Amino acid sequence: MRNSAVRAGLAAALAVVALAACGGGSSTSSAAPAAATSTKAEDLRTDAAAVATGMKAISELATKIGEASAAQGKTLSEGIEPLWQPIEGTVQANSKETYDAYEGAFTLLESGDAAKAQEGARAVATATTAYLAKFPG
Repeated sequence: MRNSAVRAGLAAALAVVALAACGGGSSTSSAAPAAATSTKAEDLRTDAAAVATGMKAISELATKIGEASAAQGKTLSEGIEPLWQPIEGTVQANSKETYDAYEGAFTLLESGDAAKAQEGARAVATATTAYLAKFPG
């Protein structure tokens, strides 16, 4: 039951991030869609509000992973990438230090080791606080 609640929360957070990344509004343009120039997450950019929302969702998820059993944490860690992908490029462009801290923390969170997951959760919290102090949403 708890996993379904977490998944529902993650889905809602992802929807907010996706909406913010897309501008959230409808387009009245009748022009043909532009050709995709890149499909790599590292090349995508979004606004500060979307990044802040995404980082807060990742931080909350990391805390849950750090508090979970090893098996639950491993399952919960599958929710990291959908939250990270829409904001990854912007974070990397703004702060290589934060980007590297997150990537390292994700390795710990996805390890399936409870002690490493706790360390990863702390690293995400620290990196999130530092980033949002420089780039508030």
